[in-house]
Amino acid sequence: MSASLFLQNNGSSSRLEITGEQMTLGRHPDCDICLKSNTVSRYHARISVLDEERFELEDLGSGNGTFVNNQPVNDPVLLHSGDQISIGPFLLEFSSDAEYEAEQHEGLLTAYGLIPSLKNVSVKPPAVDKSTILRSSGSNDDFDQYQIKPEIKLKAILEISRTIATASDLDMMAERVLEGLFHIFPAADRGCILLHDRSNQRFLPKAVRHRRDDDQEALQLSRTVLKTVIDNKTGVLSADAANDERFEKSESVSTLTIRSILCAPMLGLDGSVIGIINLDTQLAGQMFSNDDLELLMVIASQTALSYESARLMISHVEKQRYDNEMEIAARVQKGLLPAKIPEVPGYEFFVSYEAARAVGGDYYDLIQTEDDLVWFALGDVAGKGVPASLVMSRVCSAVRSTVEFVPDVADAVHRVNHHIDEAAHDGRFITFILGQIRLSRDLVTFVNAGHLEPLLLQADGTLRELSADQPSIPLGVMDDYEYEALTHVLQPGEQLILYTDGVTEAMNEDRELFGIERLKSAILESAASPAERGPQILQAVKQFVGQHEQYDDLTLVIIGKSAAQ
Repeated sequence: MSASLFLQNNGSSSRLEITGEQMTLGRHPDCDICLKSNTVSRYHARISVLDEERFELEDLGSGNGTFVNNQPVNDPVLLHSGDQISIGPFLLEFSSDAEYEAEQHEGLLTAYGLIPSLKNVSVKPPAVDKSTILRSSGSNDDFDQYQIKPEIKLKAILEISRTIATASDLDMMAERVLEGLFHIFPAADRGCILLHDRSNQRFLPKAVRHRRDDDQEALQLSRTVLKTVIDNKTGVLSADAANDERFEKSESVSTLTIRSILCAPMLGLDGSVIGIINLDTQLAGQMFSNDDLELLMVIASQTALSYESARLMISHVEKQRYDNEMEIAARVQKGLLPAKIPEVPGYEFFVSYEAARAVGGDYYDLIQTEDDLVWFALGDVAGKGVPASLVMSRVCSAVRSTVEFVPDVADAVHRVNHHIDEAAHDGRFITFILGQIRLSRDLVTFVNAGHLEPLLLQADGTLRELSADQPSIPLGVMDDYEYEALTHVLQPGEQLILYTDGVTEAMNEDRELFGIERLKSAILESAASPAERGPQILQAVKQFVGQHEQYDDLTLVIIGKSAAQ
């Protein structure tokens, strides 16, 4: 049998497999498990593998002692799955790997990775879990099924509703419910509420309570009881006197501490178990009764409804806040785009930007830095949504601060690339085109950094791609990459069409892509001027997509040289 230790420290948990014949624990770096604390001896304790089934722990004369389940280790002790080992400020839990895998598969609570304030809750290993289920109560959302006196039922519901009303969040709600349960069930000594964590599909403790301040015993939950509650969605009345060693020695039952357990499921709106309420008592002669179980089922149902209502309300408020923040982000992002398109005699411009979400990673810009010079830019950040929009904003600021002072296009792209590569951008690259129009000569000079090739529509209706001999790489991939510029003299009636892959990769309900050929057809079939051609191209894309959701950001820029008069 293989086994592991689970180390708890400062709220984190790590799994340490026990390998070899011996494993030493201590402060010294040579130890197999190094526990860095002045309260830990240099060589503090040792675990020895006696055979495939037995693991032994011994203290090596440490200054502050070694403890197993809060008992000092004076002589070597055999470890059992679930035993908790305390060494200074560190808590380690011993577990057979088979037991660990079973816990992971069942989705039950274990001590692994618990939040620090709730480490005193765990599930009993199967070998020592001998709880006997005395009665189970079927789950039903109809409170009237229980044969409890109406006044008792009403009082309990009002009591829980009152305590829940004072809770400021879901965690506080669990604390308040447990507090109310201790008033309703005076026999309860200890209790806890577990809530289902949707992220890891496990039940984790959200509230733990002891009636007596001097009661420091860890609350161990019965696996048998928990599985019955979860699998059958029923409440359980159980007793586990057989777990007491004195019971095995045949002492009088009247001298035993018989633990009586009440456990009830909290059922969500969809009928799933969203939480578990567990109470136990060790008071002699005050065992829980069937009426107690039925009352707890009523309270668990009420608590589940209140919890679901609160969770939905919180989700609604968070959704509203998120939507408001996205609206603000969308306005901020639109503010980064050019507020006004340059008005240049002899030229026409069309621009369009549509984000797939509230914000996106596409970018375009038109900047007139001097009377004879207009810069244009188009970019597409890998990914969508908020992360892409943040990178896009950085590209925007880098471009505008660069083109004001750097006249050469290739040099400007090199500087922007250096700025983007130097900044933290989560490994996202940016396909990018930056160019300028020297108006006096109608000379277009641009650099294509891994973006889709611009399309040139000539006056005679010929459509061709403007491409370099060798493709270049996107921004953010290589800091010292040397980009090369292409030039073209824009003739009267010619139009330069720039677009992002949101155009060509637009998808219809049959999962077909719009594609470059459909784009070319839409360009050739549309009206002559950029102001008319742009909307008609976008309309062709939308008609092709139909009711299918827009998958990617869509940006289109057309630069046209007016036809000769």
